[in-house]
Amino acid sequence: MNIDIATTIKVLIIFLGLGLIISLFFAYRSIHLGLHLQFFRKRRDLINHGWNLIFLAILLAVVALIVSRFGEPVAFRYFPPSPTATGTPTITPTPTITLTPKDTFTPTITLTLQYTYTPQLPLEAQQTIQTPIGPDTVAVFSKMQFASQLSKDGVVTDNLTTFPATVSHIYGGYSFDGMALSVQWTAVWLLNGSPVHIETNPWKVGPGGYGYTDWDCTTGACVPGDYEVQIFVGSTWKTSGRFTITGAGVTGTGTITPSPVSPVPTPTITPSPTSG
Repeated sequence: MNIDIATTIKVLIIFLGLGLIISLFFAYRSIHLGLHLQFFRKRRDLINHGWNLIFLAILLAVVALIVSRFGEPVAFRYFPPSPTATGTPTITPTPTITLTPKDTFTPTITLTLQYTYTPQLPLEAQQTIQTPIGPDTVAVFSKMQFASQLSKDGVVTDNLTTFPATVSHIYGGYSFDGMALSVQWTAVWLLNGSPVHIETNPWKVGPGGYGYTDWDCTTGACVPGDYEVQIFVGSTWKTSGRFTITGAGVTGTGTITPSPVSPVPTPTITPSPTSG
């Protein structure tokens, strides 16, 4: 273990201090015992021994002062310090100037839609309503989902968006809450934006649960196209859903003769309570 000169000097001073304390302790003990002896020679020897220890303690104190004051300079004169290796300097990157744009472009024009589309209760449905059709702010409906048949509990569990042209029945299911008895409830089925089937009745079910609106396609009214079903409570639109009925493809070769386009079916209004 390598100990430097400064540490050695400190350790030497500590030992000198310990020797001083021990000398004073034994000096006191020797003088104290000598003063209580009756024999002159013994008493004189002990007292002289005690004073010798006191002189030794004084000498140790002087040596400690000399070592603390002149020890390191004298030691360095005979044992010059060796150079200490310094670490290799590392390159510190010089910061570069980051350009700050003087002008910051802030857009000032915010595009806002001029018109928002909210479904309106068709005139055909308004003419058949017997109860008041004022706005409703309480009832809530979920998004609609469609199926070709109901579950055993009478609930729409599928979520189909496409039906074949051979479909015989379509159900539009939803969940609801906050409905009041006798409020007018209307389901409007649209084909390419035009009403083709309307179901409207006073509400006769509970305030919350699951319900559906349906359309019988066995009459051939469910022609291929894009459909939307809208639910109204009174005159207030609540929810909508979309699906598509696909047409049969044309196969074979030869010349294709265009066939007349099927007209949009005339809307059928069903006032009977089938699905509240």
